[in-house]
Amino acid sequence: MDFTAALSAWQQGQSEQALAIWQQLAEQGDIRAQYNLGVILDHGERVQRNPELAAQYYRMAAEQGYSDAALNLAIMMDEGDCTEDHHSNRVRWYVLAAQQGNPQAQFKIGWFYDKGEHLAKDEDQAAKWYFSAADQGHPEACNNLARCFAMGEGVERNDIQAYKWFNIAAELGVANAGKYRERVAKELSPEQRLQAGDLSQQWLKHHR
Repeated sequence: MDFTAALSAWQQGQSEQALAIWQQLAEQGDIRAQYNLGVILDHGERVQRNPELAAQYYRMAAEQGYSDAALNLAIMMDEGDCTEDHHSNRVRWYVLAAQQGNPQAQFKIGWFYDKGEHLAKDEDQAAKWYFSAADQGHPEACNNLARCFAMGEGVERNDIQAYKWFNIAAELGVANAGKYRERVAKELSPEQRLQAGDLSQQWLKHHR
């Protein structure tokens, strides 16, 4: 039996058969099976929720470099669902996921550097990770990157870029982004405002 057979059994409602196959595969090192079991136990899908066992399966997959498992494990630690909650472990899993391009993890690493939480405060690193997440369309990262440009934190102050990213954040639904965009707009000439608006619309066109 393989992962696909277990998935087919799960989709047909044969939960016990699917779980038995995935458990066997997980013990053999199958990353997909480890991750699936983590999700099922994390959310209590057709089984009693078991955060500790979910974390074990996530960890097995994360240690093999599976970024989604690393992110979920870090989130469990953030939410207090996992006893292995030492901040260095939490950061380790966020970093693994961030380095593999996960925007939520990139945002969290940026936040840690920005606030000096779990990592030493570093505005340059904060702006770098915010940009990585923002360029993939993470709304809060767009908003925080805009603030970096507006304040000159970790990047050279640039009101056109600040307006651009606040405008993008507003379009992506960040509540206060429009208000901050208008504050920045007061620092721009009409021509600069048009330029910044065009930059944000070009970005949105290519990323939506």
